[in-house]
Amino acid sequence: MYHYFLQLLGGVVRFFSIAACTLFAAGCAIRPLPEQVTGITTFHIVKQIRCETQDAVFNNFVKTIADNPDVFGEKAHATAEAFRGHPELMDQFRPTLFSGDARDFVNYFWNAGIAYNFSLDMTEINNLDANLDFIQPLATSTRTLALGGGLDGQRENIRTFTITDDFKGLLNLKPKSYCDGYVVETENHVYPIVGKVGIEPFIYEFVRIALFTKLKEDKDSGAPTMVDTLKFQTVLSGSATPKVVFAPIGRSFQVADASFTALAKRTDIHTLTMGLSVLGGPVDQSPAGSKQLYGRLLTSSGGGARKSAANAVDQELTRQALSKTVIVNQ
Repeated sequence: MYHYFLQLLGGVVRFFSIAACTLFAAGCAIRPLPEQVTGITTFHIVKQIRCETQDAVFNNFVKTIADNPDVFGEKAHATAEAFRGHPELMDQFRPTLFSGDARDFVNYFWNAGIAYNFSLDMTEINNLDANLDFIQPLATSTRTLALGGGLDGQRENIRTFTITDDFKGLLNLKPKSYCDGYVVETENHVYPIVGKVGIEPFIYEFVRIALFTKLKEDKDSGAPTMVDTLKFQTVLSGSATPKVVFAPIGRSFQVADASFTALAKRTDIHTLTMGLSVLGGPVDQSPAGSKQLYGRLLTSSGGGARKSAANAVDQELTRQALSKTVIVNQ
């Protein structure tokens, strides 16, 4: 009899596990991926971040020169003003359009390097617990039997990679239509990394700090760098606990009630560590597209300011890795 009960319980668990996957569409994926809940693939997430950065770099060049005619002169102001509000012209923006301080300013940041380290951590939990209560009515008493079983599953996928850019390269991305439809204008409060993440203020502050340090005049001081780490966590969960009650008939063991609890939970932790660097000295002339190891944690391409930015990101990732608290019980 007990073998029959266990078979019945197993059938209930299998049936409700299929039902749970149907109820919670985001669950039951063998390999959790961003597009299963965001609708946007890793490739498109990277594209949106790069395109937001491209827009931020262009706007900072134009805004800084156009808004400071007393510093850069009226001619530079008029030239920059012609680009304001026209991102489709950014591939025509270059240092040779300016002279004097305006050209020095653009030249100083033209090769500024950018490194992006992405860590997309996605975890799914699918738990199913079932209970069956059996009853046998007798003349003077009642026998009961309760059986329970569960099927719990957890899957995690961590996708980590690094890419590098520089300011001039972003303004001349090929094809020219690369960012068409990928400049997101609003934030996504559920999954922030697929919306606007606020790169323009980051670029603006970096430019201000790099100019303030005046490292162009002191090439032995090292490259000014800045690193921001954005970590976004989103947890989606749902549960259901249906129960069926039967009216006992006769005096044999029979099911009195059956219930199950289904839990589907998805946790996404998206981390973007972004580094900026501008070199005060000559740019490292590494072969275009060459692969280099940047410290212990990063592998990417390019040299010069790109390498400096990647090293800054590597230092931040190393700091995070070594900042874990270790408790030793004595």
